[in-house]
Amino acid sequence: MPPLSKGEKWIRLLRAYSPVADNEAMQAENVGSVAHYYGIPKLTFAHPARTLILDCFPSGTGDFRNVVLTGTAGEGKTSLCFELVQELTGRPANGHGGGVEQIQIESPAGPRSVTLIYDVTGWRKKTNGSLTADHVDVLRRMAESSFAGTNEFFVLAVNDGQMHELFRSLPDDAPQVVRQLQKELIGLHARGDQDSGSRLRMINLSTVPSEKIMELCLGAVLDRPEWCCLSEESESPLFSASSSLSRNYARLNTAEVRSKLVTLARIADVTGHHLPTRGVLCLLTNALLGHPDAKDRVLKPGAEANAIVRAGSAHRAALHRTLFGENLPPNARRKREIYGFLSMLHIGDETTNDLDELLIFGARDQTLAASYRELVAPDPFMQRSPEFDNHLTLYIRGDFVNQEETAPFLGELAAERRRVFLQASPQQMNSFRLWQTTVFHHAREYLDEVLLPLSGGHAPSRLHLRRLASGLTRIWTGLLTADQANEVYLATGLDLTTSPVSDIYLAELGLDSDPVGLEIVLKQSTTMPEVVLRRDGKEFRFALSLPRFEFLCRVADGAMPSSFSRESCADFMSLKQRCLRDLQLRPNSKSLHLLEIHGAGMVHKHPIYLPAQ
Repeated sequence: MPPLSKGEKWIRLLRAYSPVADNEAMQAENVGSVAHYYGIPKLTFAHPARTLILDCFPSGTGDFRNVVLTGTAGEGKTSLCFELVQELTGRPANGHGGGVEQIQIESPAGPRSVTLIYDVTGWRKKTNGSLTADHVDVLRRMAESSFAGTNEFFVLAVNDGQMHELFRSLPDDAPQVVRQLQKELIGLHARGDQDSGSRLRMINLSTVPSEKIMELCLGAVLDRPEWCCLSEESESPLFSASSSLSRNYARLNTAEVRSKLVTLARIADVTGHHLPTRGVLCLLTNALLGHPDAKDRVLKPGAEANAIVRAGSAHRAALHRTLFGENLPPNARRKREIYGFLSMLHIGDETTNDLDELLIFGARDQTLAASYRELVAPDPFMQRSPEFDNHLTLYIRGDFVNQEETAPFLGELAAERRRVFLQASPQQMNSFRLWQTTVFHHAREYLDEVLLPLSGGHAPSRLHLRRLASGLTRIWTGLLTADQANEVYLATGLDLTTSPVSDIYLAELGLDSDPVGLEIVLKQSTTMPEVVLRRDGKEFRFALSLPRFEFLCRVADGAMPSSFSRESCADFMSLKQRCLRDLQLRPNSKSLHLLEIHGAGMVHKHPIYLPAQ
């Protein structure tokens, strides 16, 4: 067997990050082994939390801290620990020492011992359901270092949920100082705080914006010098211009696609889906190497890959397919949350009359020709399926007579929408309203007209505040007011409940009142804005996620709340109960006012006077 070329070794390393069957390779310890075996550096970047952990171990002073690294699986906790060991000792970490390593550091303040537990989940041992005495003793020593000031320090890497599980498994007779450590760490995590005194720091990697992780991962994968294989080894079928790998790399490297992925990562955070580093690297490597005809659905250098390329099936592994995991079996996608997030967006699955008309009739209708040439026809990387035109012809002629014949056409049509969505410029996204091919029709408004101004320290436009006011009033009272509402009406039912249809007036929160009754704010170091409702010195806040913004906009436009989304409707009913409680609103004991809608959506309060008792 001939030796692997430099390009083939590079692809073998990338496969270690992809959704291959032995996904154990994606663990930091094993990726390092693969990189060492092939003599190619693994994918790296300067993690935003790297400075936070290095600052806890200043070798120039010896004023160390204990550190707990937490976050969801795949955030890069182990890699950060490895980098810390390299920084402090000048040698690679021993990643195969049972998940625990102890290093000795000389400092101006004297010798320092640092114990790193790379994976608390694998480290902890139980006896009769409780932590063993040895493990409790480790926590005791860490607690004493944090609160009493000893010369040994600890770094614990633990997933969010497992940290709570670790302390729940403490025996009843655990030392009080360990209980104090438990209280401090759980409190820091719940509050989103970082430091407890000068000797204990919690670093939650899940708070690093997904947008930043996506930018760093794109650079780590696409900006490597090893990609010279596409030109220097182009005689190999895998690296030739006709391979899906070459085409996907070229397309993924365009400004339109890279910025689109960063935007989708930003949407992940405002929909409650944080994207960990491991998931993003899996997404990108599968987008490059994925192919439905490969044995394990991911290209591997060798005879199989060469045969696949020679078969001329690059369009079957086009970027708009592999990026969404179309090459993978459903169970493989379900195992990885990042594909669940992309599936939730329904990119390309939402039908739009304008775009579908352009895709189907654009090449045949002169009135659509200019738009078709601008948006649909460009295909510089030859990723459009050649089968789509045949499907179009059969569809236009009406040759599809049953669902089995129609399904392939609908699948190809959805793929075309995704292709257009990915390659569209920001101007085309707006002018052709391409966000309507996703479940979030109002994503552009949320990102550009709400989040962007708030990030710059400015309030969103009054137009959007009025729209949110109209949506809230519609959901919380059942009344469809004017879409340019200047206040939010709060009401209760005749039986004094918070039912969806409520017409007993309680209060109105005006946009022009002093203080402002409705405001959107963004706290520093957060990614999701909040809606603030105020009344008589009291206030109620709730997170304005993209799904909530979308629901409010759809409802303000006339959609029936419970019919459009029962889940979102139930969410806002819960918010209404909390709002009335926090603002302490009650009906007037002397008179009631019924809310009625007059012409043009204007609200009228009709008084009903109660007889004296």
